[in-house]
Amino acid sequence: MADQDETVLKNEKSKENGKMNDSVPELDDTEPPKVMITAPPTMSIKMISNKLQKPSDEFDNKDSDDCQIILPKTEIIDITDDICDKDEISEETNEIVKVGDNNDDIKDAQTIITLKDEPKQPETEVISEDEMPVDNMPVDTEAVSEDELPPTTLADQTEIVSDEELPSENGTAKTKRCQVPEEKEGDNESQPVKKVKTEEVKPITELDKFWQAVKDDPSDFAGWTYLLQYVDQENNVENAREAYNKFLELYPYCYGYWRKFADFEKRSNNKEECEEVFQRGLSAIPLSVDLWIHYMTYLKTQHSDDVDRIRSKFEKGLETCGLEYRSDRLWDHYIKWEIEQNKLVNAFNIYSRLLATQTLGYLQHFENFKEFVNKNSPDKILNAKEYLELRQQVAERMRLNGNEEMLTDDSAPPGEEENTFLSDVSEKELALLKENIIESKQNINKETGKEIAKRQTFEEGIKRPYFHVKPLEKCQIDNWKNYIALEKEAGDHQRIVVLYERCLIPCALYEDFWLSYLDYLESLDFDVSDLLKSLFLRACLVHHRKSPELHLKWSAFEESKGNLDKAAEILKNLDDAVPHMLQIIYRRINLEKRRDQLDRVCELYEHYINTSHTKFLTSNIAIKYARFLWKCASKIDKAIELIAEIINKDKDNMQDNARLLLQLIELKMSVEPLNEKSVIQIFDEILSMSSVNLEQKILFSQRKLEFIEDYTCDYTSLRKATNEFKSYTELLAKEKKKASAAAEEEKSRIEKEMKAKQAQEIAASSNSQTATTNYQPYNSTGYYPQQYATGYNQAAYQQYAPTGQDYSYQYQNWSYPQATNYNQTWGSYNYSGTGSGGSGGY
Repeated sequence: MADQDETVLKNEKSKENGKMNDSVPELDDTEPPKVMITAPPTMSIKMISNKLQKPSDEFDNKDSDDCQIILPKTEIIDITDDICDKDEISEETNEIVKVGDNNDDIKDAQTIITLKDEPKQPETEVISEDEMPVDNMPVDTEAVSEDELPPTTLADQTEIVSDEELPSENGTAKTKRCQVPEEKEGDNESQPVKKVKTEEVKPITELDKFWQAVKDDPSDFAGWTYLLQYVDQENNVENAREAYNKFLELYPYCYGYWRKFADFEKRSNNKEECEEVFQRGLSAIPLSVDLWIHYMTYLKTQHSDDVDRIRSKFEKGLETCGLEYRSDRLWDHYIKWEIEQNKLVNAFNIYSRLLATQTLGYLQHFENFKEFVNKNSPDKILNAKEYLELRQQVAERMRLNGNEEMLTDDSAPPGEEENTFLSDVSEKELALLKENIIESKQNINKETGKEIAKRQTFEEGIKRPYFHVKPLEKCQIDNWKNYIALEKEAGDHQRIVVLYERCLIPCALYEDFWLSYLDYLESLDFDVSDLLKSLFLRACLVHHRKSPELHLKWSAFEESKGNLDKAAEILKNLDDAVPHMLQIIYRRINLEKRRDQLDRVCELYEHYINTSHTKFLTSNIAIKYARFLWKCASKIDKAIELIAEIINKDKDNMQDNARLLLQLIELKMSVEPLNEKSVIQIFDEILSMSSVNLEQKILFSQRKLEFIEDYTCDYTSLRKATNEFKSYTELLAKEKKKASAAAEEEKSRIEKEMKAKQAQEIAASSNSQTATTNYQPYNSTGYYPQQYATGYNQAAYQQYAPTGQDYSYQYQNWSYPQATNYNQTWGSYNYSGTGSGGSGGY
């Protein structure tokens, strides 16, 4: 590469000298300089005739700069700069290479590559469009360093191409030589463009920003509100549906957003989708009076002719949330609509139900009822039977005679039984009829008022009846609990259920209320399975997805109904959400055991042992698994192998896993027939472990002593075990004595430090008082004033305790249990460390 650059510089220098001398240099017999051209990226190669071409005479006398480049080929290759414009090439090129006829300088048909800047000769070969120079490329090329040029090899210069890419006159050739630089240049120019297209980054929109905020933190309620506000204004149906559905999956108790979602579908003229949103919202929060009113208004507008449907939906609404304390407006809407339909009897019946219902506006409802009765005739608001009975009562009260007398069934003329009254109602009788109607409902309204008075205080304490992610004040939580207790004492099941449902809206994020509601439903002596199932779905799938207690109750409920697969699925999902919880692990395993899936039980045990992240969890599960293998699967050898393997993995930390050692001893002692030597060997291995502390060694040595005495007849082993136990107890007594001495020494040291500190503080206080005293003149008695002569010691010493005070310090870490205490746990043997030899004189 360096030789090539040097040669190019020489050629440029020769061109400049030729122009300055204004003459063509003569060619001598020496061999012209050879130049290696290695596929410059800005050159295109064109094939011409394989014969040497003689320059025309018109160029003989022109000044030119000749340069012969000899390559060992038999073809003449014309190389031009394909990035230069055709017109510019014809105007600027004036250099040619003069080539003599068959002279000595050209031997063996050597190839001469001529750098030409002249226009194309007629003899040039027709080339394909792919090989044509690009007309619109810039003229000037950029100088690049040697490192930036692509490396080329001989193999790179030859490319296998199809026949379509070959020139038309040279179709027999199977390869294209020296074409790679042009194609590589094209590849280099086109490749970055393709790369940009494939890696084009989609611009981030405002919608993406809002979505990113809630994806990063789904509990960001404010972020959700901003997103919903944006999609509502954007009016893109797909974006709005996605946002509303995702939000309402997390917060289904936000009735206002159900209403906004329905309004959005209505504005988009999607009637079916709008009604579907209403149905989903009312199913999610059936006690929402505002949502019911909004839905009924929609039905009255869109389906005004379907009277039966509207009436059935009103009835459904009253059945669902009619007992809600603030349901007054829904009752009023229903009554008003019935009056508009001229169904006064229906309106009167609704009033009768309303006046017996405990609502906030019960007094206003009674006033509206009186106005309704006074405006309408009694025979229009009562059915025939009620009207007949009421008029008969009024007639008896008036004790009328003559034409105004009401006839009984016995006095009616034959054939006129249907004509109950002989004449129209008089104004006096009409007033009495209306008065009787109002009086009959007034008594009901008074009873309702009394019940409301009992609950008025609790209703006034409810400051936030709607859902919000913000926590409730403690006074409101207590208010709900007391209110529920009152309703439970009253014993009205329907009102208790409604109150619980009301409570769960603002208290949805408080697990205690869900558990309290479940406990109440489970205590009933009649079937409420549908309500329980609905409650579990809302609690476990929406508001408390990681609550172990709620999910465990749900699993038990499904198992009680015979849905074992569903119960197992619930526990698996809970285990995935809250991993490594011992209670969940045991419940899953025990459920499979009740399903008689013993292989599945073993799989679960082994899975939890292998994936456990704490030693405590591993040891507990392993002990449970060993007992299962021993008692249920009758595989005690596998159980021993399991415990031994876990102990060997953690021999250096057995002080925290003594239960594993005890379990291993129990398994060894349960093998039939009993192998005493094997059990004693286990005891010896445990006592030799450095990680077992002294207190634990005393326990195991005492257990070993009891085993030898109970199950063996070897006096030597018994004596050895007794001495071993005594040595451990004596060692513990020594350590305890040593610890007590260290504690006394530490106590003495602290007392000395305290006394020294007191002395320093007293001295510092004395010096400070002397320095700051304002001495008064010496009096006639020769003494200082009394205020300086008295009280000095009190000022200096009153804040310190007497030096002889006993400072007591508690060193609980040094308290060791007496050796005799172990006898209470392991047996009735009294092995003392005083050297008495123990029981039996061994």
